[in-house]
Amino acid sequence: MRRTTPVAYVATASAAVFCLGGVLTGCGSAAGSGYAAVGAAGPADPSAPTRPAPPRDGVELTPLDGGGATGPSTPPGSPGSSGPSRPTAPGTTGTTPPGTPGASDGSGTPPSAPPGSTTGQGSNPPGTKNPAPPGGSPAPGPGGSTTPEPPAPPSPTIPAGPNAPSGLVVGKPVLADTDVRWCQRVTIDFLNTGQHPVTAGTVTFGSHVIGALGIDWATLDSTRDLPLPLSPGKPETGTWRVCVDAWRVPLGMHLNTKDVTFKWK
Repeated sequence: MRRTTPVAYVATASAAVFCLGGVLTGCGSAAGSGYAAVGAAGPADPSAPTRPAPPRDGVELTPLDGGGATGPSTPPGSPGSSGPSRPTAPGTTGTTPPGTPGASDGSGTPPSAPPGSTTGQGSNPPGTKNPAPPGGSPAPGPGGSTTPEPPAPPSPTIPAGPNAPSGLVVGKPVLADTDVRWCQRVTIDFLNTGQHPVTAGTVTFGSHVIGALGIDWATLDSTRDLPLPLSPGKPETGTWRVCVDAWRVPLGMHLNTKDVTFKWK
């Protein structure tokens, strides 16, 4: 009796475990299927999904914050979805239809402007004159030539004297020393603003002999020719070496050719 009792208890426990396993197998599967999930799903399992699957069969998603229900989910790329936009036609930019102003032909070259329009390169409308160039310089005339500006008269000036040609302007003499004390260099500028050239005339220099104490001892005259002709609108410069006898200018004395007179023929 003592040996048969444990055997009966073991058999009863095994039968209970077998029945419990059958019940669990039937509850872990849907109706009509008789298998149980064993092991973890992964790439080796052909029935396991490899990416998120959208809900189907009219399933609606409700946000957790209670903002309201959303409509049925749409897959990316379908009309009304927020996925990537549909591709544009070849050769277009996706923003401007072909054939509209400013549209590109797809080759990367901007469209040419219509005939008669301004291209932005500084061209003027037909019939307008060229504007003056920057800097205040005169605009070129017909043939590309420019009108030259008249030369400026010398300054300061001195009177040309009686019977002087009309429009003749004479500059003040400029004096310079030479290598000897009895000679002096005199330079005078001329400008003929008249209508006719000056073809005759002479100039007379009055050289003053000045002593060491500034005393004017003598005045010696010498007459020279002018740089003729003096053409209208053309400046001329005359330079003369005016000299007196060496013995008239002893050591310690010098010349001062400050008198200039003209004689016009």
